[in-house]
Amino acid sequence: MKTHKLSCEILSPIHIGSGDEIDPLSYIIKGKNLYKISFDRFLAGINDAERLKLEELIDRGDLLLLREYVSEHIDTHRQSLYSVVVNPHVIEIYHSKKGDIQNQLLISPFIRTEGEAKPLMPGSSIKGAIRTAVISELAKKKDLPEPKNTKEEYEFESKVLGYKDAKNDPFRGVKIRDKCLDNDATIIREIQNVSKTNGRALKANNIQMICEITHSDITGKFVGYQTEIIFDEKLFSTAFLGTRLTREQIVKSCTEFYRDKMEAEHQKFYENTEAESVSKRLLDTPFDQNSFLLRIGRFSGVESVTLDRYRNPKPPGKKKSWGNTRNLAEGVYPMGWVKVCFEDENIHKNRDKTIKVSNQPDATNTKERKAPEKYSGDSASADLSMLKSKFKVKEKQK
Repeated sequence: MKTHKLSCEILSPIHIGSGDEIDPLSYIIKGKNLYKISFDRFLAGINDAERLKLEELIDRGDLLLLREYVSEHIDTHRQSLYSVVVNPHVIEIYHSKKGDIQNQLLISPFIRTEGEAKPLMPGSSIKGAIRTAVISELAKKKDLPEPKNTKEEYEFESKVLGYKDAKNDPFRGVKIRDKCLDNDATIIREIQNVSKTNGRALKANNIQMICEITHSDITGKFVGYQTEIIFDEKLFSTAFLGTRLTREQIVKSCTEFYRDKMEAEHQKFYENTEAESVSKRLLDTPFDQNSFLLRIGRFSGVESVTLDRYRNPKPPGKKKSWGNTRNLAEGVYPMGWVKVCFEDENIHKNRDKTIKVSNQPDATNTKERKAPEKYSGDSASADLSMLKSKFKVKEKQK
């Protein structure tokens, strides 16, 4: 095994979702923070009279009153799984819409460790972004014909990487470790889907998306972390895998692939708009022979997750065109950019080191919370959103 240390600097906000969305029965916003509620802890912390009142509200099926009751009686310090600072604009949306039963106020949380203790940066996200760049650059060199059908599309990557069976995929010989971020590395922000109009302005489309995303260089708060990339030299040396992958190839492929995407996106969307200065800051990021650019997570843009010359995305619904909009944090900040650097010195001494988030005014000082004894009744639910199915709560009809 050959192990290299990777230092990762988050240049622009990242959202890597858990696949779930949370609604106001599983979270509340108080002050400047969102609190993810633990149903078990909440039930364990209320007395018999409060529990009877809760059951009465459940029987009535009034979700609005249920939300209010939980908000008034919860101990956010002891009965929440974690807290995240919330952007003021999202706080305003929450308080203006929480009385509207038709507005679900759904939020997409960041993927977290078991028990939802800390945000998690999966190694697979970095590996997948590297894979896209390497395959795209190799495909251009091999000048393979464009796939004509789904079967050929499925087989295209194996042709580029020189294997017939998935067990011979060269990326089987590469592993990247997951890494936890600090509790104050994320924030709840609105993501706006925008299109460029008249060549000079970004117009927000009517799509409400609220997500937990990372802080970043361009949003004014440094977030970095260190992980490891491991090359299985024994596996590569046996010629069992289709192609040998090297750090030099990764740096070159990622630099060429993602730098081109950043420049093209700037020219197509951000020039002469309110996002121009932010985009220029990204373009001015310095790199050397050991560092490279990546784009990871949701909202990366179709061009960054498909192959050059062979790009054939399938837009949802009846749409025939693609690549005409972008999803920006607060309508200004491009998503997903990361600077990665190979740093090999003192790898074992620094194996568990995480670069700390800079101490900016908007940081949340989340502390570890000790849970009280769990309610010993019939609840195995992790949060209050399960009340709907557990107690068959129905939305009250207007």
